[in-house]
Amino acid sequence: MSGLILSILPRSLERRMVVVLITAVLSIFVVLGLTLNAYKNRELALANSFEAGAELAQYIRSSTMGSTAPAPFAGKYLQVVEAGKPALSGDASSLPLTIDDDGIELTAELVFTGTLPRADLITRDQSNPAYQIDNMGTFAQAITRQDKAVQLYLTLPEGQGSRLITFPKLWQDRMTEPVLFIIAALCITLVFVLARSLVHYTAAPFRSLAKYERAELKPWDTEEAVALQDTLVREQEARAQLLEEQKRMLASISHDLRTPATRLRLRLEQIESTSLRNRMLHDVEEMTRLIAASLDFLRFNALLEEPQQLSLAALLQSLCDDYMDTGNDVVFVPQRHKMTDQSRNIFGGGGEVELEVEGRAVMNGQPTALRRAFSNLIDNALKYGGAAIVEMQNLENDQLLVSISDPGPGIPTHLHEKVFEPFFRNDSVERTRSSSVGLGLSIVKQIINAHGGEISLGETAEGKFCIFVKLPREL
Repeated sequence: MSGLILSILPRSLERRMVVVLITAVLSIFVVLGLTLNAYKNRELALANSFEAGAELAQYIRSSTMGSTAPAPFAGKYLQVVEAGKPALSGDASSLPLTIDDDGIELTAELVFTGTLPRADLITRDQSNPAYQIDNMGTFAQAITRQDKAVQLYLTLPEGQGSRLITFPKLWQDRMTEPVLFIIAALCITLVFVLARSLVHYTAAPFRSLAKYERAELKPWDTEEAVALQDTLVREQEARAQLLEEQKRMLASISHDLRTPATRLRLRLEQIESTSLRNRMLHDVEEMTRLIAASLDFLRFNALLEEPQQLSLAALLQSLCDDYMDTGNDVVFVPQRHKMTDQSRNIFGGGGEVELEVEGRAVMNGQPTALRRAFSNLIDNALKYGGAAIVEMQNLENDQLLVSISDPGPGIPTHLHEKVFEPFFRNDSVERTRSSSVGLGLSIVKQIINAHGGEISLGETAEGKFCIFVKLPREL
Protein backbone atom coordinates (compact mmCIF):
# COMPACT_ATOMS: atom_id res chain seq x y z
CA MET A 1 0.00 0.00 0.00
CA SER A 2 2.73 2.47 0.98
CA GLY A 3 4.77 1.48 -2.06
CA LEU A 4 1.81 2.15 -4.36
CA ILE A 5 1.26 5.60 -2.84
CA LEU A 6 4.97 6.43 -2.97
CA SER A 7 5.12 5.45 -6.65
CA ILE A 8 2.50 8.13 -7.35
CA LEU A 9 4.34 10.86 -5.42
CA PRO A 10 7.18 12.93 -6.98
CA ARG A 11 10.62 11.34 -7.13
CA SER A 12 12.31 14.43 -5.69
CA LEU A 13 12.68 14.22 -1.90
CA GLU A 14 11.90 17.90 -1.36
CA ARG A 15 8.74 17.86 -3.48
CA ARG A 16 7.63 14.57 -1.97
CA MET A 17 7.91 15.87 1.58
CA VAL A 18 6.00 19.01 0.60
CA VAL A 19 3.21 16.94 -0.98
CA VAL A 20 2.98 14.63 2.05
CA LEU A 21 2.93 17.58 4.46
CA ILE A 22 0.30 19.53 2.51
CA THR A 23 -1.85 16.43 2.03
CA ALA A 24 -1.71 15.57 5.73
CA VAL A 25 -2.58 19.13 6.78
CA LEU A 26 -5.44 19.38 4.28
CA SER A 27 -6.77 15.97 5.32
CA ILE A 28 -6.80 17.02 8.96
CA PHE A 29 -8.58 20.27 8.11
CA VAL A 30 -11.16 18.38 6.01
CA VAL A 31 -11.83 15.91 8.82
CA LEU A 32 -12.14 18.71 11.36
CA GLY A 33 -14.37 20.68 9.00
CA LEU A 34 -16.71 17.76 8.40
CA THR A 35 -16.82 17.03 12.13
CA LEU A 36 -17.56 20.62 13.08
CA ASN A 37 -20.16 20.90 10.31
CA ALA A 38 -21.95 17.76 11.53
CA TYR A 39 -21.77 19.03 15.10
CA LYS A 40 -23.10 22.45 14.05
CA ASN A 41 -26.00 20.87 12.09
CA ARG A 42 -27.00 18.79 15.11
CA GLU A 43 -26.89 21.79 17.44
CA LEU A 44 -28.90 23.81 14.89
CA ALA A 45 -31.48 21.04 14.68
CA LEU A 46 -31.85 21.03 18.46
CA ALA A 47 -32.18 24.81 18.50
CA ASN A 48 -34.89 24.73 15.78
CA SER A 49 -36.85 22.02 17.58
CA PHE A 50 -38.84 24.53 19.61
CA GLU A 51 -39.91 26.44 16.48
CA ALA A 52 -40.80 23.12 14.84
CA GLY A 53 -42.82 22.15 17.95
CA ALA A 54 -44.78 25.42 17.74
CA GLU A 55 -45.51 24.65 14.08
CA LEU A 56 -46.77 21.18 15.06
CA ALA A 57 -48.95 22.66 17.85
CA GLN A 58 -50.50 25.16 15.40
CA TYR A 59 -51.30 22.35 12.95
CA ILE A 60 -52.95 20.24 15.69
CA ARG A 61 -54.98 23.19 16.96
CA SER A 62 -56.35 23.78 13.47
CA SER A 63 -57.87 20.27 13.58
CA THR A 64 -59.52 20.82 16.98
CA MET A 65 -60.99 24.25 16.31
CA GLY A 66 -63.67 23.10 13.89
CA SER A 67 -61.66 23.30 10.66
CA THR A 68 -60.17 20.38 8.79
CA ALA A 69 -56.35 20.05 9.02
CA PRO A 70 -54.95 20.15 5.47
CA ALA A 71 -53.18 17.11 4.00
CA PRO A 72 -50.82 17.09 2.31
CA PHE A 73 -49.25 20.01 4.06
CA ALA A 74 -45.72 21.39 4.16
CA GLY A 75 -44.47 24.05 6.52
CA LYS A 76 -41.04 25.37 7.33
CA TYR A 77 -40.14 22.13 9.12
CA LEU A 78 -43.38 20.17 9.11
CA GLN A 79 -44.51 17.74 6.40
CA VAL A 80 -47.94 16.04 6.64
CA VAL A 81 -49.70 13.44 4.48
CA GLU A 82 -52.81 11.36 5.03
CA ALA A 83 -52.12 7.90 6.39
CA GLY A 84 -53.82 4.96 7.96
CA LYS A 85 -52.69 2.84 10.84
CA PRO A 86 -48.87 2.39 10.97
CA ALA A 87 -47.79 -0.95 9.58
CA LEU A 88 -44.72 -2.22 11.45
CA SER A 89 -42.35 -4.49 9.55
CA GLY A 90 -38.86 -5.80 10.00
CA ASP A 91 -37.09 -4.24 12.98
CA ALA A 92 -39.48 -1.26 13.17
CA SER A 93 -40.75 -0.29 16.64
CA SER A 94 -43.42 2.07 17.95
CA LEU A 95 -44.06 4.18 21.03
CA PRO A 96 -47.70 5.18 21.81
CA LEU A 97 -48.44 8.52 23.45
CA THR A 98 -51.22 11.08 23.96
CA ILE A 99 -51.42 14.78 23.01
CA ASP A 100 -53.83 16.89 25.08
CA ASP A 101 -55.31 20.00 23.44
CA ASP A 102 -57.42 21.75 26.11
CA GLY A 103 -59.13 18.54 27.18
CA ILE A 104 -59.22 16.96 23.75
CA GLU A 105 -56.94 13.92 23.84
CA LEU A 106 -55.45 12.82 20.54
CA THR A 107 -53.81 9.42 20.23
CA ALA A 108 -50.42 9.34 18.55
CA GLU A 109 -47.71 6.81 17.83
CA LEU A 110 -44.01 7.26 17.11
CA VAL A 111 -42.61 4.77 14.60
CA PHE A 112 -38.85 4.25 14.21
CA THR A 113 -36.30 1.62 13.26
CA GLY A 114 -34.59 -0.32 16.03
CA THR A 115 -34.65 1.28 19.44
CA LEU A 116 -34.44 4.84 20.66
CA PRO A 117 -31.14 5.52 22.50
CA ARG A 118 -32.72 8.10 24.87
CA ALA A 119 -36.37 7.01 24.99
CA ASP A 120 -36.57 8.28 28.58
CA LEU A 121 -36.42 11.85 27.24
CA ILE A 122 -39.74 11.18 25.49
CA THR A 123 -41.54 8.92 27.98
CA ARG A 124 -40.32 10.80 31.09
CA ASP A 125 -40.62 7.47 32.96
CA GLN A 126 -44.36 7.17 32.10
CA SER A 127 -45.91 4.01 30.72
CA ASN A 128 -48.31 6.07 28.56
CA PRO A 129 -46.69 9.46 28.10
CA ALA A 130 -48.95 12.48 27.56
CA TYR A 131 -47.98 15.92 26.28
CA GLN A 132 -49.88 19.19 26.54
CA ILE A 133 -50.26 21.10 23.31
CA ASP A 134 -48.17 23.91 24.79
CA ASN A 135 -45.22 21.50 25.31
CA MET A 136 -44.77 20.52 21.66
CA GLY A 137 -41.41 22.31 21.55
CA THR A 138 -40.07 20.08 24.32
CA PHE A 139 -41.66 17.06 22.60
CA ALA A 140 -40.03 17.88 19.23
CA GLN A 141 -36.62 18.45 20.85
CA ALA A 142 -36.80 15.16 22.79
CA ILE A 143 -37.33 13.31 19.52
CA THR A 144 -34.60 15.31 17.75
CA ARG A 145 -32.12 14.26 20.49
CA GLN A 146 -32.64 10.61 19.51
CA ASP A 147 -30.65 11.25 16.27
CA LYS A 148 -32.91 8.80 14.44
CA ALA A 149 -35.47 9.04 11.64
CA VAL A 150 -38.83 9.07 13.46
CA GLN A 151 -42.40 9.29 12.07
CA LEU A 152 -45.41 10.56 14.04
CA TYR A 153 -48.81 9.00 13.29
CA LEU A 154 -51.57 11.24 14.70
CA THR A 155 -55.30 10.44 14.84
CA LEU A 156 -57.33 13.66 14.43
CA PRO A 157 -60.80 14.23 16.01
CA GLU A 158 -64.23 14.35 14.38
CA GLY A 159 -63.48 11.74 11.74
CA GLN A 160 -60.66 13.66 10.07
CA GLY A 161 -58.61 10.47 9.88
CA SER A 162 -54.93 9.94 10.57
CA ARG A 163 -51.93 11.93 9.52
CA LEU A 164 -48.30 10.97 9.01
CA ILE A 165 -46.18 13.84 10.35
CA THR A 166 -42.43 14.12 9.79
CA PHE A 167 -39.68 16.70 10.28
CA PRO A 168 -37.08 15.74 7.58
CA LYS A 169 -34.55 18.38 8.68
CA LEU A 170 -34.79 17.51 12.38
CA TRP A 171 -35.91 13.92 12.84
CA GLN A 172 -33.23 12.08 10.87
CA ASP A 173 -30.42 9.56 11.37
CA ARG A 174 -27.16 11.24 12.37
CA MET A 175 -24.18 10.73 14.63
CA THR A 176 -24.09 11.95 18.21
CA GLU A 177 -21.36 14.26 19.51
CA PRO A 178 -19.26 11.50 21.15
CA VAL A 179 -19.40 9.38 17.99
CA LEU A 180 -18.50 12.42 15.88
CA PHE A 181 -15.42 13.23 17.95
CA ILE A 182 -14.32 9.58 18.16
CA ILE A 183 -14.54 9.21 14.37
CA ALA A 184 -12.70 12.52 13.93
CA ALA A 185 -9.94 11.41 16.31
CA LEU A 186 -9.63 8.07 14.47
CA CYS A 187 -9.47 9.80 11.09
CA ILE A 188 -6.80 12.23 12.28
CA THR A 189 -4.82 9.33 13.78
CA LEU A 190 -5.13 7.45 10.49
CA VAL A 191 -3.87 10.48 8.56
CA PHE A 192 -0.94 10.83 10.98
CA VAL A 193 -0.06 7.11 10.75
CA LEU A 194 -0.28 7.13 6.95
CA ALA A 195 1.86 10.28 6.69
CA ARG A 196 4.41 8.86 9.10
CA SER A 197 4.46 5.58 7.16
CA LEU A 198 5.13 7.43 3.91
CA VAL A 199 7.94 9.43 5.54
CA HIS A 200 9.33 6.23 7.09
CA TYR A 201 9.47 4.42 3.75
CA THR A 202 10.89 7.51 2.06
CA ALA A 203 13.70 7.67 4.64
CA ALA A 204 14.35 3.89 4.60
CA PRO A 205 17.16 3.98 1.97
CA PHE A 206 18.91 6.81 3.82
CA ARG A 207 18.89 4.75 7.05
CA SER A 208 20.35 1.80 5.18
CA LEU A 209 23.00 3.97 3.56
CA ALA A 210 23.95 5.46 6.93
CA LYS A 211 24.32 2.00 8.44
CA TYR A 212 25.56 -0.25 5.64
CA GLU A 213 26.75 2.16 2.89
CA ARG A 214 24.49 0.19 0.56
CA ALA A 215 20.68 -0.02 0.30
CA GLU A 216 18.22 -2.13 -1.67
CA LEU A 217 16.55 0.67 -3.58
CA LYS A 218 12.92 0.33 -4.63
CA PRO A 219 11.34 1.79 -7.78
CA TRP A 220 9.61 4.46 -5.69
CA ASP A 221 12.72 5.65 -3.82
CA THR A 222 13.73 9.27 -4.29
CA GLU A 223 16.27 10.61 -6.76
CA GLU A 224 18.43 11.84 -3.87
CA ALA A 225 18.67 8.30 -2.42
CA VAL A 226 19.75 6.91 -5.80
CA ALA A 227 22.30 9.69 -6.30
CA LEU A 228 23.65 9.28 -2.76
CA GLN A 229 24.11 5.53 -3.19
CA ASP A 230 25.87 6.03 -6.52
CA THR A 231 28.22 8.54 -4.90
CA LEU A 232 28.96 6.23 -1.97
CA VAL A 233 29.59 3.28 -4.29
CA ARG A 234 32.01 5.31 -6.38
CA GLU A 235 33.83 6.51 -3.27
CA GLN A 236 33.96 2.97 -1.89
CA GLU A 237 35.39 1.64 -5.12
CA ALA A 238 37.95 4.46 -5.29
CA ARG A 239 38.92 3.95 -1.65
CA ALA A 240 39.20 0.18 -2.09
CA GLN A 241 41.33 0.64 -5.20
CA LEU A 242 43.60 3.12 -3.39
CA LEU A 243 43.99 0.80 -0.41
CA GLU A 244 44.73 -2.13 -2.69
CA GLU A 245 47.42 -0.14 -4.49
CA GLN A 246 48.94 0.91 -1.16
CA LYS A 247 48.94 -2.70 0.03
CA ARG A 248 50.60 -3.91 -3.16
CA MET A 249 53.21 -1.17 -2.88
CA LEU A 250 53.98 -1.91 0.79
CA ALA A 251 54.03 -5.65 0.14
CA SER A 252 56.46 -5.13 -2.72
CA ILE A 253 58.71 -2.91 -0.61
CA SER A 254 58.64 -5.37 2.30
CA HIS A 255 59.44 -8.25 -0.02
CA ASP A 256 62.32 -6.41 -1.67
CA LEU A 257 63.80 -5.56 1.73
CA ARG A 258 64.32 -9.25 2.53
CA THR A 259 67.26 -9.62 0.12
CA PRO A 260 69.38 -6.70 1.42
CA ALA A 261 68.53 -7.76 4.98
CA THR A 262 69.92 -11.21 4.27
CA ARG A 263 73.08 -9.77 2.68
CA LEU A 264 73.46 -7.42 5.64
CA ARG A 265 73.25 -10.35 8.07
CA LEU A 266 76.00 -12.21 6.18
CA ARG A 267 78.27 -9.18 6.12
CA LEU A 268 77.76 -8.59 9.84
CA GLU A 269 79.44 -11.95 10.49
CA GLN A 270 82.70 -10.36 9.33
CA ILE A 271 82.72 -7.80 12.14
CA GLU A 272 85.34 -8.74 14.71
CA SER A 273 83.75 -7.04 17.72
CA THR A 274 81.35 -9.60 19.22
CA SER A 275 79.27 -7.11 21.18
CA LEU A 276 78.87 -4.79 18.20
CA ARG A 277 78.06 -7.72 15.90
CA ASN A 278 75.43 -9.06 18.28
CA ARG A 279 73.75 -5.67 18.65
CA MET A 280 73.64 -5.18 14.92
CA LEU A 281 72.37 -8.74 14.35
CA HIS A 282 69.63 -8.05 16.90
CA ASP A 283 68.61 -4.95 14.92
CA VAL A 284 68.59 -6.95 11.69
CA GLU A 285 66.48 -9.69 13.29
CA GLU A 286 63.96 -7.12 14.52
CA MET A 287 63.83 -5.57 11.06
CA THR A 288 63.29 -9.03 9.53
CA ARG A 289 60.43 -9.77 11.94
CA LEU A 290 58.84 -6.42 11.04
CA ILE A 291 59.10 -7.22 7.32
CA ALA A 292 57.64 -10.72 7.79
CA ALA A 293 54.80 -9.45 9.96
CA SER A 294 54.05 -6.66 7.48
CA LEU A 295 53.86 -9.15 4.62
CA ASP A 296 51.52 -11.37 6.64
CA PHE A 297 49.28 -8.43 7.47
CA LEU A 298 49.18 -7.06 3.91
CA ARG A 299 48.58 -10.46 2.31
CA PHE A 300 45.92 -11.55 4.78
CA ASN A 301 42.91 -11.17 2.47
CA ALA A 302 44.54 -13.31 -0.20
CA LEU A 303 45.25 -16.15 2.25
CA LEU A 304 41.72 -16.77 3.54
CA GLU A 305 40.58 -20.33 3.00
CA GLU A 306 37.08 -21.51 2.18
CA PRO A 307 34.77 -21.61 5.22
CA GLN A 308 33.69 -24.99 6.57
CA GLN A 309 31.85 -26.54 9.50
CA LEU A 310 34.10 -26.86 12.53
CA SER A 311 33.92 -27.39 16.28
CA LEU A 312 35.31 -24.30 17.97
CA ALA A 313 35.63 -26.18 21.25
CA ALA A 314 37.75 -28.89 19.60
CA LEU A 315 39.90 -26.25 17.85
CA LEU A 316 40.57 -24.37 21.10
CA GLN A 317 41.20 -27.60 23.03
CA SER A 318 43.74 -28.77 20.42
CA LEU A 319 45.46 -25.38 20.40
CA CYS A 320 45.73 -25.25 24.20
CA ASP A 321 47.02 -28.85 24.30
CA ASP A 322 49.82 -27.86 21.89
CA TYR A 323 50.84 -25.01 24.21
CA MET A 324 50.72 -27.30 27.27
CA ASP A 325 52.89 -29.89 25.49
CA THR A 326 55.61 -27.23 25.12
CA GLY A 327 55.48 -26.39 28.85
CA ASN A 328 53.29 -23.28 28.69
CA ASP A 329 50.67 -22.57 31.36
CA VAL A 330 47.54 -22.58 29.17
CA VAL A 331 44.17 -23.92 30.39
CA PHE A 332 41.04 -24.42 28.31
CA VAL A 333 37.68 -24.26 30.14
CA PRO A 334 34.83 -25.36 27.82
CA GLN A 335 31.20 -24.75 28.63
CA ARG A 336 29.44 -27.84 29.95
CA HIS A 337 25.75 -28.71 29.72
CA LYS A 338 23.81 -30.77 32.27
CA MET A 339 21.87 -33.77 30.99
CA THR A 340 19.52 -36.08 32.89
CA ASP A 341 19.66 -39.85 32.52
CA GLN A 342 16.57 -41.83 33.57
CA SER A 343 17.46 -45.17 32.01
CA ARG A 344 16.77 -48.52 33.68
CA ASN A 345 19.09 -51.50 33.73
CA ILE A 346 19.26 -54.98 35.22
CA PHE A 347 21.01 -53.71 38.34
CA GLY A 348 18.53 -51.07 39.36
CA GLY A 349 15.22 -49.48 38.85
CA GLY A 350 16.55 -46.38 37.17
CA GLY A 351 16.48 -42.81 38.37
CA GLU A 352 17.65 -39.33 37.60
CA VAL A 353 21.41 -38.85 37.18
CA GLU A 354 22.91 -35.52 36.13
CA LEU A 355 25.75 -35.80 33.59
CA GLU A 356 27.99 -32.96 32.44
CA VAL A 357 28.52 -33.06 28.68
CA GLU A 358 30.98 -30.76 26.91
CA GLY A 359 29.43 -28.55 24.21
CA ARG A 360 30.84 -28.93 20.69
CA ALA A 361 30.10 -25.31 19.65
CA VAL A 362 29.79 -26.12 15.95
CA MET A 363 30.15 -23.09 13.68
CA ASN A 364 30.87 -22.17 10.09
CA GLY A 365 34.32 -20.62 9.74
CA GLN A 366 37.91 -20.79 8.53
CA PRO A 367 39.85 -23.07 10.90
CA THR A 368 43.36 -21.98 9.86
CA ALA A 369 42.57 -18.29 10.25
CA LEU A 370 40.78 -18.84 13.58
CA ARG A 371 43.66 -20.94 14.89
CA ARG A 372 46.06 -18.18 13.96
CA ALA A 373 43.90 -15.52 15.64
CA PHE A 374 43.60 -17.38 18.94
CA SER A 375 47.31 -18.30 18.78
CA ASN A 376 48.16 -14.60 18.64
CA LEU A 377 45.91 -13.90 21.61
CA ILE A 378 47.37 -16.74 23.67
CA ASP A 379 50.90 -15.65 22.72
CA ASN A 380 50.15 -12.16 24.01
CA ALA A 381 48.74 -13.58 27.26
CA LEU A 382 51.86 -15.73 27.77
CA LYS A 383 54.22 -12.90 26.79
CA TYR A 384 52.74 -10.29 29.15
CA GLY A 385 51.05 -12.41 31.81
CA GLY A 386 52.99 -15.68 31.89
CA ALA A 387 49.78 -17.78 31.71
CA ALA A 388 46.50 -17.93 29.81
CA ILE A 389 42.99 -19.17 30.63
CA VAL A 390 40.76 -19.80 27.59
CA GLU A 391 37.03 -20.06 28.25
CA MET A 392 34.13 -20.63 25.85
CA GLN A 393 30.39 -19.97 26.28
CA ASN A 394 27.30 -20.42 24.12
CA LEU A 395 25.28 -17.21 23.89
CA GLU A 396 21.80 -16.54 22.62
CA ASN A 397 21.10 -15.74 18.95
CA ASP A 398 23.51 -18.50 17.83
CA GLN A 399 26.67 -16.76 19.02
CA LEU A 400 29.80 -18.05 20.76
CA LEU A 401 31.91 -16.14 23.27
CA VAL A 402 35.60 -16.93 23.82
CA SER A 403 37.59 -15.15 26.54
CA ILE A 404 41.38 -15.24 26.98
CA SER A 405 42.53 -13.91 30.36
CA ASP A 406 45.97 -13.57 31.92
CA PRO A 407 47.32 -12.39 35.29
CA GLY A 408 49.40 -9.65 33.66
CA PRO A 409 49.18 -5.87 34.21
CA GLY A 410 46.66 -5.38 31.43
CA ILE A 411 46.23 -2.45 29.06
CA PRO A 412 45.05 1.02 30.11
CA THR A 413 41.41 1.69 29.25
CA HIS A 414 42.19 4.65 26.97
CA LEU A 415 44.28 2.32 24.76
CA HIS A 416 41.66 -0.43 24.31
CA GLU A 417 40.77 0.77 20.81
CA LYS A 418 44.26 1.85 19.68
CA VAL A 419 45.87 -1.55 20.32
CA PHE A 420 44.07 -2.92 17.24
CA GLU A 421 45.69 -0.36 14.96
CA PRO A 422 48.58 -1.65 12.79
CA PHE A 423 52.08 -1.16 14.22
CA PHE A 424 50.79 0.20 17.54
CA ARG A 425 52.77 -0.86 20.61
CA ASN A 426 52.06 -0.12 24.24
CA ASP A 427 55.07 1.61 25.76
CA SER A 428 54.29 0.77 29.40
CA VAL A 429 57.20 -0.61 31.38
CA GLU A 430 55.60 -3.99 31.93
CA ARG A 431 55.03 -4.58 28.22
CA THR A 432 58.39 -3.49 26.86
CA ARG A 433 60.18 -6.50 28.23
CA SER A 434 59.65 -8.31 24.95
CA SER A 435 59.96 -6.90 21.44
CA SER A 436 56.77 -6.65 19.42
CA VAL A 437 56.06 -5.55 15.87
CA GLY A 438 52.56 -4.32 16.75
CA LEU A 439 50.59 -6.30 14.16
CA GLY A 440 49.38 -9.28 16.21
CA LEU A 441 46.09 -7.77 17.39
CA SER A 442 45.55 -6.08 14.01
CA ILE A 443 45.68 -9.47 12.30
CA VAL A 444 43.36 -10.91 14.97
CA LYS A 445 40.85 -8.12 14.38
CA GLN A 446 40.99 -8.74 10.62
CA ILE A 447 40.20 -12.43 11.12
CA ILE A 448 37.40 -11.82 13.63
CA ASN A 449 35.82 -9.14 11.41
CA ALA A 450 36.03 -11.49 8.43
CA HIS A 451 33.91 -13.95 10.45
CA GLY A 452 31.35 -11.26 11.33
CA GLY A 453 32.44 -11.24 14.96
CA GLU A 454 33.49 -8.70 17.55
CA ILE A 455 36.59 -8.36 19.75
CA SER A 456 36.91 -6.21 22.86
CA LEU A 457 39.12 -5.78 25.93
CA GLY A 458 37.99 -5.85 29.54
CA GLU A 459 38.30 -7.68 32.84
CA THR A 460 36.95 -10.89 34.33
CA ALA A 461 34.85 -11.03 37.50
CA GLU A 462 38.09 -11.67 39.39
CA GLY A 463 39.67 -8.49 37.97
CA LYS A 464 42.05 -10.20 35.51
CA PHE A 465 42.79 -8.61 32.15
CA CYS A 466 40.75 -10.38 29.46
CA ILE A 467 40.11 -10.27 25.72
CA PHE A 468 36.57 -11.21 24.63
CA VAL A 469 35.86 -12.61 21.16
CA LYS A 470 32.23 -13.00 20.05
CA LEU A 471 31.62 -15.11 16.94
CA PRO A 472 28.41 -16.01 15.10
CA ARG A 473 27.80 -19.66 14.25
CA GLU A 474 27.16 -18.76 10.60
CA LEU A 475 29.19 -16.49 8.35
